[in-house]
Amino acid sequence: MRITRFLGLIILGLALSSFIQSGQRSAAKVKFMLGTVELMRQGQTSWQKVRFHQKVYEGDRLRTALNSRVELQMPDGSVIKINENSMFDVKEIKTAENEQSDRQSFTLWVGSLFAKFQKIVEQRQSREIETPSAVVAVRGTEFDLQVDRQQTTVVRVYDGKVSLRSKTVSGEVLVGVNQESKVERGKPPTPPRNFTPPSQGEQQDTGTRQALFLKFDLKKFQITEPALVAGGLLLSGRTLPGASIMVNGLPLTVSANGLFKGRVPVQEGLNVLNVQVEFKGKRKQQTVRLLVNTQKPKIKLARPLTSAFTNRRDYSLSGAVFDQTPGDRVKVYINDEFITEVIGQGSFNRTIILSEGPNTIRVVAEDLSGNRTVVAEKIFLDTVKPILTVTEPAQPVFVRFEPPRPPGEKINFGQEKFVQIIRGVVIDPEPSSGIKRVIVNGQEIKPNNDGSFEAKIFLKRAVRGRKVDNRLSFIVEDLAGNILRDNSRVIIVQ
Repeated sequence: MRITRFLGLIILGLALSSFIQSGQRSAAKVKFMLGTVELMRQGQTSWQKVRFHQKVYEGDRLRTALNSRVELQMPDGSVIKINENSMFDVKEIKTAENEQSDRQSFTLWVGSLFAKFQKIVEQRQSREIETPSAVVAVRGTEFDLQVDRQQTTVVRVYDGKVSLRSKTVSGEVLVGVNQESKVERGKPPTPPRNFTPPSQGEQQDTGTRQALFLKFDLKKFQITEPALVAGGLLLSGRTLPGASIMVNGLPLTVSANGLFKGRVPVQEGLNVLNVQVEFKGKRKQQTVRLLVNTQKPKIKLARPLTSAFTNRRDYSLSGAVFDQTPGDRVKVYINDEFITEVIGQGSFNRTIILSEGPNTIRVVAEDLSGNRTVVAEKIFLDTVKPILTVTEPAQPVFVRFEPPRPPGEKINFGQEKFVQIIRGVVIDPEPSSGIKRVIVNGQEIKPNNDGSFEAKIFLKRAVRGRKVDNRLSFIVEDLAGNILRDNSRVIIVQ
């Protein structure tokens, strides 16, 4: 029996250890996205929209649509920018802290990407990107990678070096700074060559080269700094020495070594930069789309909740969201639950189930750039009615005897009044919203701090010896709207 228990504890410990490690597994994080980007989780068959700051794990697949891109940040700070019309797999992400290994491997099935990997300092570290025709081994570098529909792989290096080899035939080359090489399906990699000016047969390479110099220094395609709207975006990068660059008709300065820079006017919303490169009579245009989003969304609640009380468990919260950035999308969350997504402006409504006592309702509006506005309101739920105790008269039925009138005395019934003092205590049990009012026979009475109250009422007198019933009416209401009504007590005058 002891051996069985011991083995059971060991198995339980291993299971808990495996569960904890799975909860801490390494992952990439979505740092930027533009357009339509979708994710398919490992083991699933459906696509879902990618969210900012979402984690991407081993076995997950990403795809981008036209005019779309996504940027992934690795645990070590390395960055991979996946361009439009691409399909990309995360094969392996392991770190020494979580998996006792330091490996990263990916697959680019089609499309293009820009990668900037941190420098590798140990032999046990590994960084690889596969394509259908080739394998790129990285030692810490910056490079572009392209795969076309014919599975031809092209790599261009801007810093450091990479190893390029074919997946089907022998042969391996080292591609260094400002060099490129390609692997066609079933062929070894071509010898590395330096970037050259475009010629008649290299129009595709020219388009790639133009997209390349625009993306080289542009770290993100989403701008949130308000100063850029006033001062313009500083656009810099690298192109061919001797080339000229125009952005929306404005020239940029190009140095002798091919580095360029200049400020480009931008405005709130989507900005389209038409870039034209000219070199020795050859021209090519490239379009870059930037989202300038410096405005936080605004939230307006249709029913403000501050210091409010209610006696309904289901509370209908409605409001509207406004965003001044043209074309901006805003996601609305209530208590961390996604409610809706609006473009520019739109309304929202959600029924919230409250708990007894104080409740905090947190409304969050977040736009595409991560600008957030938070409105936190409080509402108090009290569903318990107040409690009434009448201390005078103490009996539910109280008989009050009045002496008979002298014979022959004329009585003015309109002026004659009989006074009775009513005393009692009201309590608002937990969760207590507080007593709002106490009404005795139509007369509103303000209770004391301890809940005690006193009221003076007028009774009807018996006529010709007949008794008269004076019924007491009590109404007690708390701040949440719970009402106690009591008409059970009677004072009989005879």
